[in-house]
Amino acid sequence: MTCFGTWTILGTYRIVRTITALPPKSGAVPTPLLLRIENARMLPGFRPKAVSVPHNTVVLSAQLLASEMKLRPVELAEVRQQQAKMREIEKSRILTMPFRQASYWLWKAFEGLKRIWSKDGFIYIRIKGRNGTWKLDRNAAWALDDGRALDRL
Repeated sequence: MTCFGTWTILGTYRIVRTITALPPKSGAVPTPLLLRIENARMLPGFRPKAVSVPHNTVVLSAQLLASEMKLRPVELAEVRQQQAKMREIEKSRILTMPFRQASYWLWKAFEGLKRIWSKDGFIYIRIKGRNGTWKLDRNAAWALDDGRALDRL
């Protein structure tokens, strides 16, 4: 049990919270574009760690945006119709709502633990000249320009 607890807590180490591009400093000597990588807190009470590195030292294990899938208008209308039908069912069955919400949040917790134990759904970030690997959550990531901005750097 202790091993699983340790594995779960250490699985959250170096998960990236934000990546920010810092503008180069103007002056006589041009400086490269810096990326500020900040990790999420491992446990409450710990401070998040931030590292500023040149953009050419950061290597992603995969593209941030794997593929672009567009729905045709017919499929999109069908999905919206199903969503509207589900919303109507949820409004009409108000007594079972607490059970549905509890089921949803328990499933989310189970999915989170499964991803921590299996290390599934992460893009690994290596920084040249530094030890360790940072993890970027592909499923919960939001990126400007659908992730193409970071891939271009």
